[in-house]
Parts: sequence; structure tokens; C-alpha cells
Amino acid sequence: MSENFKDIILVRDVESAEKEARELKKATSKAQSLIRDAKARYIKSKTHARSKKVAEEKSAVLQAPRYKVLEMYDRREDIQEAYGCDCITSSERDRLEDLWDEREEVLKNTGEDGVYSDLVTQALEAAENAVVDLWFDQIYDAEQLRKEFDKQVLDAEEEYKEWKRKQDREYEKIISNM
Repeated sequence: MSENFKDIILVRDVESAEKEARELKKATSKAQSLIRDAKARYIKSKTHARSKKVAEEKSAVLQAPRYKVLEMYDRREDIQEAYGCDCITSSERDRLEDLWDEREEVLKNTGEDGVYSDLVTQALEAAENAVVDLWFDQIYDAEQLRKEFDKQVLDAEEEYKEWKRKQDREYEKIISNM
């Protein structure tokens, strides 16, 4: 097999591998995007349901008989102002402020904070990562083939330049001897 024929086959192999790698990268990207979209839709539906539940829980806390006495105060500072106007005693102020703080703590701890996560979201995350792992080796091999080919091209160009310099020196020598 001639050297040129081998080079042509190598070029075709590299081009074919690069085309396949591009297609795999595109498919990987699309699959990851679809998985992320599905995960986002799932989390949104679960978060909406969770938000409704949290709102109901907070409403129940605010309407609890224990905190009814706080309905006449919009802010914690209103309790202090009532004491300043001699509307309530200092012991009543302390009791109301403690009750206010307790209610705020209960409201703060009502419901879940942070990003929604369950087995389904974990499975979708695993699937998103698995998509990359599925074709990683083929994409990597194609990139390595391209690097090897580029190195061979550079080596061949360097050999040609060296050969050309040698030919030029020999030509100069022949010309100078004439």
C-alpha cells in the first residue's frame, strides 16, 4: 500500500471519528438538556405543592388561639410602644414579646427550605451524569485520534521543510561548483 493511500485512509478515519464525536456531543447535550428540563418541571410541581402546604401551616400558626392576643400588634415594636403609652405593664410587655418571638420562631421553622430533592430528582441527576459517561470514551478516542493526526501532519511538514532545506543546499552547492 502506498504512503499516500495510507494518509488518505487516515484522513478519512479522523474525519469520520470527528463527525461521530460531534454527533455524540450533540446527542449528549440534547439528552442532558431534556433531563434538566424534566427535572426542573418535576421540582416545580413538587415545590408548588410544598408551598401550598407551607402556606397552610403558617396560616394555622397565625390563627392558633395561643397567638390571638398578638393580632392587635403588626410589629414587635408596637408592643414596646403600647408599654410606652402605659397601655400594658412591663410583665405583660415581656410576656407579649416572648410570645411574639416564639411565634416568629415557629413561623421560621414551618415548612422546608432549600432545593427540593427526593429519589426522583436524584435519579434524574444520575441519568444526566450517565449520559456523559455513556459516550465519553468514544468522544475522547476521537479527540486523541485528531491530536495524533495533527502531530503526524506537523512531523510530516517538518520533514518536508528539512528535506527542502537539504535540497536547496545541494542545489546551491551544485550551482556554486559550476
